[in-house]
Amino acid sequence: MATAETPHLSALDLYEMVNPADLPRVSRSDLFSRGVDGIVVEGESTTRVFERKRPAFVDDPDHVGLFSSGMGAVQYLYPPAFTAVVTDAILVGYRTILTPNRQFFTDEGYAEDSVFQHQLKRISKPESFANEATGLRPTNRERFFEFDAGSRISKHVEGNAVVLCSDEPFSYGSFLFRVVPKAKAVRDLGLTSTLCIAYAIQKPFMDLLNFCGISAETIQLHDINALTRIDRAIVPCMRDPHAYLDPESCEVYADLRKNVGCPPSGKKVYVSRYSLNKAGWSTRIMTNESELIAKLESMGFEIIEPELIPVQDQIKAFSSASIIVGPSGSGLFNTMFCHPGTKVIDIQSEPQWIYSYTGMYSSLQLNYGIVVGKADPLDTKSVHRRWTVNIDALLARIKSFLAE
Repeated sequence: MATAETPHLSALDLYEMVNPADLPRVSRSDLFSRGVDGIVVEGESTTRVFERKRPAFVDDPDHVGLFSSGMGAVQYLYPPAFTAVVTDAILVGYRTILTPNRQFFTDEGYAEDSVFQHQLKRISKPESFANEATGLRPTNRERFFEFDAGSRISKHVEGNAVVLCSDEPFSYGSFLFRVVPKAKAVRDLGLTSTLCIAYAIQKPFMDLLNFCGISAETIQLHDINALTRIDRAIVPCMRDPHAYLDPESCEVYADLRKNVGCPPSGKKVYVSRYSLNKAGWSTRIMTNESELIAKLESMGFEIIEPELIPVQDQIKAFSSASIIVGPSGSGLFNTMFCHPGTKVIDIQSEPQWIYSYTGMYSSLQLNYGIVVGKADPLDTKSVHRRWTVNIDALLARIKSFLAE
């Protein structure tokens, strides 16, 4: 319900960006205690350390050199998993929480100052996507921002509310690794019947939350263009900021496989972006994909386009597969539904997001490898260029991988 009343806001208020992992520790018994604000830490209050295993192979048949520096083991540092609680909070943009003491934070905690500084630079940019539609603008004081509410409407959520919001709210892949694992905290803290605020306009997003035990009746859709005042905000952290899933997140996906998916059946699956590209959703087009699809079909591959089928069918397709092949994109994040040991061949055409895919595959104990495609030299865009894959080399790798 819209209201004109929004406490602790005035034109161009100053707010300091803070690392939520540094907020005061409070006990689980204070979850609903107004005025007792801080974080409830799950497990040990120490930095969590994970190591990504190297891929089984990195094939670069056209000598593109995307990953010439190597794809060895990488260490990921995460802060302790936590749930923040704030009295009289204001939710702005994609996921940012403004507090009454003129601080702000998101669902992301930082174990390394360099990662915090990266986010600080990102949110200081004027572009709405980088700034996460917050209305925060940098000042000449580091970490301090002016907040301009502009003409946004104000909404009031009375009582307690779980904030299940995160970065890139429109992306299916982002929802899978940033939001779905928050079901762990919702269940463990006994919040499944508490009002939840989530960007779940798309049916697959809502279905995933429902499959995790969060019913549609408890979900209020997040409006990123509004100021949402919450009497008592309960904010589960983003457990896996680099897409390397922690064991608890893997448990959430194991439950989804068990309750919605299938046992492995030897199915061979190719994840296509053909319709997405034809509809103009992306300029990152594999221009010889139709030829590749024809050859894979002759090898017994099932061709799926995840965005065209219900999410429960996506879970079934990926959980039943023995091998997944496809170009990088949101569709490949469905490998979170695969059983450990499933073979995955990820066809990469650009280097920017390789960390998220390889971290995901490794954490899920998938047997994965990378095949590098070649961008069109006539396409001068800095990212999302059209490209091709060396089909003969890819098919040879698929056959040898299947034979192992």
